Amino acid sequence: MSVALTAAGCSYGGEQPGRGSTAPDVRPLSGATAISHADAVRLHDREERAVAACMRARGQRYTAQPRTTSARSEETNPYGLLTPRRAAQDGYGIVGEYLYRLTAPAPADEPRGTAWQQALTGTPAHRVTLRLPDGVSLEYSTDGCVARARTEVYGADWNTVEPVTVGLANRVIAAVEADPRHRAAVRRWSACMTKAGHPAKDLQAPRQAIDSRLRTTVAEGGAGPDQDAVRALGRDEMRTARADADCQASTGLAEAVQDIQQAVEKRLLTERDRKTVASYVADRRRALATEP
Repeated sequence: MSVALTAAGCSYGGEQPGRGSTAPDVRPLSGATAISHADAVRLHDREERAVAACMRARGQRYTAQPRTTSARSEETNPYGLLTPRRAAQDGYGIVGEYLYRLTAPAPADEPRGTAWQQALTGTPAHRVTLRLPDGVSLEYSTDGCVARARTEVYGADWNTVEPVTVGLANRVIAAVEADPRHRAAVRRWSACMTKAGHPAKDLQAPRQAIDSRLRTTVAEGGAGPDQDAVRALGRDEMRTARADADCQASTGLAEAVQDIQQAVEKRLLTERDRKTVASYVADRRRALATEP
């Protein structure tokens, strides 16, 4: 059972029509948190096996849970950057992800009494609180099977290094998006989107509109959503995403984000932060290199 905060996925690029180059797929911390879907599944499965073994040793039943996040979710750019190739293949991935989750296995039904829960996540006596760089407070108990499994797979410092690194990534993203140069770049993109017939004030607005329509479609469908309505929404998503990606390419949005992020990371990250990120990368690399 992974309790990690969501971090950036793996890095992908896409060809920009008429520009003869590949747009940078910018990720926080210079891509340190990037990971392929296949590697994410491998590590998740190792954690789950370790949790299950720990629970058995404590006389508790626990069924290892499959990773339900798809490759498209792992690969979504945290800034909302989108290449024409990715847009043409899958739009924003919203309808595709919904259809994927319809076929995903349901979580196993487990007993969830106090003893079971404390064996899994730990006891109050061993609870620690971490204040993360993005201002979020995270609590976990060091004596739970989840924490112990993560230590077994990644190393003794992972329960601190991993959430702190994610917090640093979130802090970088927030600082990039608050930068006046980023706001100016988004305004250029927004003007292009309006001209293309898809008005949007920020990069998340088109996704939020599609997601809202999907939720409405599913809710109205009752026991089963109208498949024609879902397909029509999927076509609208593709059209919007293609316009979005084309506007990003024509306004040089990815390049602007890359330049801003480099300046932000140089300004924000301390030597201690960089050492934490390096530890995160090393811990994950060792975990991937270790046979289960």
